[in-house]
Amino acid sequence: MRLPWQPQLLAHLAGVVLAAGALSILPSPANISYVFDESNCILSVQWDPVRLPPGYPCGEMYYTALFDGKTWIQETWSEALSKKMAVPLGKNMSFGLRTACRNNSDEGKLFEIPLEQNGKAETGATNVSCVCHNMEWMACSWKRGRQAPRDTSYSLSFWHDNLEERQRCTNRSVDGDTFRCVFPINCSGERTLVLSLRSNSEDIQPVCVLTKEGTEKSDYPIKLNPPSNLKIVQGSNVHFLTWHPPSSWNGICYNVEINGVKEEPIEDNTKVTVTLEAKKYHTLRVRAVLGKMGTNCKEARGLWSEWSEAVPWDNRDKFETVNIILFVTIPLCAAILTIVLLVYLKRIQLLIFPKIPDPEKVLKRMFEDQREDYLPVEYPSEFIKPDTISRNRLQDELAKEKPALLLATPTGNENVKLLSLYQTTSECKPSKPNAAGQRLISRGDG
Repeated sequence: MRLPWQPQLLAHLAGVVLAAGALSILPSPANISYVFDESNCILSVQWDPVRLPPGYPCGEMYYTALFDGKTWIQETWSEALSKKMAVPLGKNMSFGLRTACRNNSDEGKLFEIPLEQNGKAETGATNVSCVCHNMEWMACSWKRGRQAPRDTSYSLSFWHDNLEERQRCTNRSVDGDTFRCVFPINCSGERTLVLSLRSNSEDIQPVCVLTKEGTEKSDYPIKLNPPSNLKIVQGSNVHFLTWHPPSSWNGICYNVEINGVKEEPIEDNTKVTVTLEAKKYHTLRVRAVLGKMGTNCKEARGLWSEWSEAVPWDNRDKFETVNIILFVTIPLCAAILTIVLLVYLKRIQLLIFPKIPDPEKVLKRMFEDQREDYLPVEYPSEFIKPDTISRNRLQDELAKEKPALLLATPTGNENVKLLSLYQTTSECKPSKPNAAGQRLISRGDG
């Protein structure tokens, strides 16, 4: 859309030429026209060149800028007769233009062009903020306008000088009045990134945000990925913690945390010495931030990354294993030695103090053996068993007549039974007793 200036504005642009060829105020450009594309946040302005007196030492050029209600931004000086620039919407913006001299400080009067927006005031997106993650993707968030209806939805588009056309962000999410969108972009270049937030309704004001990219200075913070592949390497007397950096850029600061205690940040060093107390469990993790070169990590150019995955270091296992082995081995060895000593001490005791037999048991065993030798004999039915007689008389009689007679010799004065010798024939008949036997029998009868 091409909009010519109104007559009252053209009157202010007329230059005033003073006498003697000297100019107190340079003439302003004439025939100014502009096109404001709200959908792409682009303002295009054109004007006619000024006419200076012949031989005037000026070297005219033109100053352009944007006024955001507080300060002038995007100030440039150029000999071009047109200007195309991205404009941040959502604020009361004005475009400024005036003539200036290259050879001296003379300049024309500054004229402002107010940039009016469509839609109702305070309905556009507010609190727009973006974070570039590891120079690979960007996450932007914003809130619904104060005067916007509750069902208002916004869409985000972005572009920069290297993009042929505007890109639309599709990875969106909504949480109450907070909107969020994530899109891939290499935000390490020195360029201006334009973000456009619009709604499907014409009553909602569009909002444009201009952000300057770059690792040295940018309008949005840069957040690196956390370091990866943490390892604890044990040296001869010390331990080393190593990791992979999140990026190949210089000036990355790292912060090491051991058991919840943060160490001093270090710059561009992915291998540090750590002190780990023995016989204890330790956890270590690292985070990173893009620091300002030459400041020794005193200044940062972004946000700290998330903490890396914690790497454990447990030195208790070795000591516990040794303690278990000692706890089992020492008592076992002591028990074996005790048993061996007891066995040998028993033998030594027997050699020094031999066992004395019990007399009662010895005598009892002797009498039991003698009883087994003198067992009673069964007599045939033809014999008359002798009656009990005195032990002394029976022994005297047998000693005189027949020594072959056997007597059972029990202890004490108890009676004994007389055993006689007899001859057994093939018909098992007893033989006739001799004279001594007959006397004994007759005495027994009497």
